[in-house]
Amino acid sequence: MDSTIPDKFNPYRFADYKAKAIDLLKRVTTVSVGTMEVVRGMEKAKR
Repeated sequence: MDSTIPDKFNPYRFADYKAKAIDLLKRVTTVSVGTMEVVRGMEKAKR
């Protein structure tokens, strides 16, 4: 297989963005956990 096209047009390398990806994943996780706490609080307030 000729790798010319992927080499020239796919410059994305995970290693170049690893720290940003990990930071984003941590932020998404934090927001998700916070959202679940709010939802649980709303469910308790309903009762």
